[in-house]
Amino acid sequence: MTSFSEVTRIEAAIKNKNSKELEWSLWYCRMRLAVPSALPGDVKYWRGIEVLVKEALAPPVAAKVYPAKKKKPNRGLGLGPVDKEQAPAED
Repeated sequence: MTSFSEVTRIEAAIKNKNSKELEWSLWYCRMRLAVPSALPGDVKYWRGIEVLVKEALAPPVAAKVYPAKKKKPNRGLGLGPVDKEQAPAED
């Protein structure tokens, strides 16, 4: 089964991230949603496509990088090296 040329055009725009084609795709999705006689399944489909187009249009969000803390010596799960002078006397 061949898909409609508009759907193929929208899929290509999302794949290639072509901004002009994505703008057209967004307009087309909104035009399809504005049809008063649209079936509920069609409305759901075109809303989903509209979300995909908006995600492709949005610039990528840069990941936040937090500074790493410097590790202090002898601060792990164990006590670290114990000096014989500080060690408790064993009876």
